[in-house]
Amino acid sequence: MIDEQKNLITVLMPVYNSELFVRDAIQSILHQSYQNFEFLIINDGSTDQSHTIISSFSDSRIKYINNIANKGIVETLNEGLKLSKGRYIARMDADDIALPDRLSKQVKFLTANPTYKLCGSRALTIDITGKEINKLNRPKHSAKIKVFNLFRNAFLHPTIMADAETIKKFAYSEDFKYAEDYFLFSQITMAYPVANLNERLLHYRIHEGSITSKKREEMVQSELKTIAYLLSFLFDKVDQQSLLIHHSILRPEDASFSTHEVEHHLINILKANYEKHIFEQKALKKQLQKDWYNYLQKSNNKSSLNKFLKSDLFTFSNLNLKQVIKLLLK
Repeated sequence: MIDEQKNLITVLMPVYNSELFVRDAIQSILHQSYQNFEFLIINDGSTDQSHTIISSFSDSRIKYINNIANKGIVETLNEGLKLSKGRYIARMDADDIALPDRLSKQVKFLTANPTYKLCGSRALTIDITGKEINKLNRPKHSAKIKVFNLFRNAFLHPTIMADAETIKKFAYSEDFKYAEDYFLFSQITMAYPVANLNERLLHYRIHEGSITSKKREEMVQSELKTIAYLLSFLFDKVDQQSLLIHHSILRPEDASFSTHEVEHHLINILKANYEKHIFEQKALKKQLQKDWYNYLQKSNNKSSLNKFLKSDLFTFSNLNLKQVIKLLLK
């Protein structure tokens, strides 16, 4: 049984020009099965009807901050961290929909596992009309999350609930704008056990107003800096070439490197980890083989299957017949 007063949650939701979706987002939080929370909504200088819609709610759990001028997502999130009073902080975005048991299931996990400081979940993507598009999966267990995060963000930002003291200690950084969550969660992941619940607790909306479609170049630079931080646990020096090769695995559509360069980089990661034991070796080998396969699958290399099977990255224990067949038919 959860002691609700002891485990008070702050739900932190920034809002910027979200008049089309913010009502549904607010209602999805107010209708949660777990009821003892404060709902901190920060309207960051919206120029549409967001303020009017938010103000129409009279629930006593809502703590509403209305910024007259737009401060930007990082400053707004950090403002929310400072104002929050909960033992746990759950993130929410103004265009998403939380499923009814989201808060209940996450707070239950974190209170039962106090060494874990961050908990996310899987999600369903929806379009502007609310129609389901596809499923978003993330690794569940801490060791696999840590390895996955070495290549791409292992958490869906609006699904997370975190220990308040921990997330406030690290906070969001302006130096990592538009990938501020990736860097923040990377810091927590490298310092504490973390998890993703094996349930879809959020409807994650995809639409043209998403930050990632507007500020892609800034996001890429922040991703590169985050990757440099993660690789620094393995290598005393991370050169620019290695950084760009690594990032090309995250975004293969931008790739301009040979398969040999990519393979060599991945093998170096495996060797460095064998010496330093930063990541669980078994989980790392499996992830490296998967990323090596994905890179070959999207490359123009005519002998992809041969390169895959003969690589030091390949092990029979991680053999996936679907991968072999796809490379064979490529």
